[in-house]
Amino acid sequence: MDKKNRLLAMIDEKVVPVGMQCFTGNHTLIEVLGRTGFDYVWLDSEHCGINPRALEDTIRTADGVGLVSLVRIPEPDDHTAARRALEAGAHGLVIPMVRSAADVRHFLDGVTYPPNGTRGICPAYRAAGYSVRTFGEYARTSDANVLVIPMIETLDALENIEEICAIEQVRITTFAAGELSFALGQGAGIHGSPEIQAAYDTVKQAAKRHGVSLLGGNILDPTSENCAAALEDGISVFCLGLDVMAFRRVCEDTVQSLNTAVAGSSYSRPRAPESGFPDRS
Repeated sequence: MDKKNRLLAMIDEKVVPVGMQCFTGNHTLIEVLGRTGFDYVWLDSEHCGINPRALEDTIRTADGVGLVSLVRIPEPDDHTAARRALEAGAHGLVIPMVRSAADVRHFLDGVTYPPNGTRGICPAYRAAGYSVRTFGEYARTSDANVLVIPMIETLDALENIEEICAIEQVRITTFAAGELSFALGQGAGIHGSPEIQAAYDTVKQAAKRHGVSLLGGNILDPTSENCAAALEDGISVFCLGLDVMAFRRVCEDTVQSLNTAVAGSSYSRPRAPESGFPDRS
């Protein structure tokens, strides 16, 4: 039972954490992350099939290589999914589609124990050490270290950003440009949109006023240059890469390398499929 959430400790010590989104839940890939300098893994149960039964062993793998585990739950009011993630050993919860401070408070009520909240009492799970004797210590530690990360991806959340960031337990938030781009009528054109930049600036300023760290960074093609730009632009917790998209980029580059080599020879190659990334031909 850690006395302090390690991700929060890094933030307090002005150490920049880096993680990656993991949609596959593949244990080998998670081990590679832990052995190459990543600090946390974002496990996704909103857009992929990491279910409660798989989650515990996935987090166990992350623990084995020293990674903090964040779990994005399917819905903002899904207290069962949130509780199961914590019981499996998650260190933090990412909340999608938040609309108000009331949403966050209602969520916190479901993941903290009485008298702080209404989370159910049970010692028979991994995070509590399967121990009745030490359950009280676990409950106190869990409540003291609760980490919820609201995703700012709705127009309502943008309007209520001051109240959301003012909540004591909100230490990190993340600006989700994709959802907001569609909500603002920008479609998939999330890069370079003045509307999206204005929305981000609103979130950034509110976070700064309330001492909330911003999670972000270039998720599709991180470089030292765009990481430096993100750091300058207020990002202090980096999420760089998404496992399936990173693998797609490697696959595209690999096929392109061979096709370029073959083009100068007497052999031929089939034309590669269109790139899945907008910045590539």
